[in-house]
Amino acid sequence: MSEGLSEHSLPEPSHQEVSEDAKPPRTGPGFLRLNSIAYRLEMLVITIILLVVLFYWRLFVVKDLNLLATVFWIIFPDLASFIPIGITMRGTKEWPRWGPRLYNFFHTLLVWIPVFALWSVLSGNVQWPLLGWAGHITADRSVGYYLRAASKKESNRG
Repeated sequence: MSEGLSEHSLPEPSHQEVSEDAKPPRTGPGFLRLNSIAYRLEMLVITIILLVVLFYWRLFVVKDLNLLATVFWIIFPDLASFIPIGITMRGTKEWPRWGPRLYNFFHTLLVWIPVFALWSVLSGNVQWPLLGWAGHITADRSVGYYLRAASKKESNRG
């Protein structure tokens, strides 16, 4: 009675789940939105793996994790972006024009990967605390915090 899992046994994505930003493929259903459950669960699983590597394996098994440095790198993306943005805003509700670029710079794996790789290579050791930064990015994505549009007008267009 139990049939194997196939593309035909999966539910069709509803219209709300289909991305309006991505160009539809030539054949088959459209692509999922970034805030779909599938993408968010994917980021949650990566976040959990990073937490297990850091706080179980490195801290309790290997016992070589610098906990203070790890906590710093977990909060670093928000510190590096929101402090300058907040200082510049001073009571207003509008971000400065450069705010989304700064936020996006510190909240993307495209920056974290080369920083992690270069620092690890140049120091001669894997920089485990920097995984906290990656965990911050994946945790943000798992709860629906994505990269920022360049302006309020662009984010309201969709």
